[in-house]
Amino acid sequence: MVKKNNIIQLTRIALLGALLYVAQISLSFLPNIEVVTLLIVIFTKNLGKEGTIACFVYVGLTAITWGFGIWWLTYLVVWPVFSLLVYKLRKIDSWFIWAAINGAFGLMFGAVFAIPYMFVSISYAVTYWISGIPFDIAHCIGNIVVAIIFGKPIDYSMKKILKASKNV
Repeated sequence: MVKKNNIIQLTRIALLGALLYVAQISLSFLPNIEVVTLLIVIFTKNLGKEGTIACFVYVGLTAITWGFGIWWLTYLVVWPVFSLLVYKLRKIDSWFIWAAINGAFGLMFGAVFAIPYMFVSISYAVTYWISGIPFDIAHCIGNIVVAIIFGKPIDYSMKKILKASKNV
């Protein structure tokens, strides 16, 4: 027999993963401006492992849309690892610190994506990373701005929703 809590948890994970995907698609016309990083922080801070599992749902949905390339393997690692890092830091209460963490993640994103290319050649990986630095800087700034503006209100709303859902 399936427990009610398991069904709620599974449904929540699926919806959070789908929300990450929709958030990414809806802002895809903006270069390196995204809310996925912020949402993963909020989901993981408030729901722990459910936030991490939602990352896998998100990665799966993006692969179905965009295909299974080298970028997908990196996504398969980078988002859940980021979520686990957030889980370790979940007690941080300052949204300015979270904005800095989101910014650092955006800045390092290109370097992480260069890692698979090291198997082709180190010089190719370094060249790949260096050529993307302007995009990483934009990603960093975008993540900081998004976290400062939307982090606290979305986190507050998430806490209220979770508190209200416990009474149901």
